[in-house]
Amino acid sequence: MKSALISALTAVKRAWLIYQIRSLEITLDGIADCLPTVRDPLLRRRMELSRDAARREVTKLRAEYTATLKPGQRVIWSAA
Repeated sequence: MKSALISALTAVKRAWLIYQIRSLEITLDGIADCLPTVRDPLLRRRMELSRDAARREVTKLRAEYTATLKPGQRVIWSAA
């Protein structure tokens, strides 16, 4: 019973991490789409900083997700 509960909690954690990763990837895609149209240098720099922060967060979340896998399992992620 205990191992089933731990497995279920791990599955929920993985689902939550995948949700967060995908949400940040969507945000990054949106920034990449609209960044070329921004002409204000201050706004452009803020968007670049937020893009960099989102990339770092995606990297952290991917590492957390990989840590939930069994030893020897690995996920190949596409570049964000």
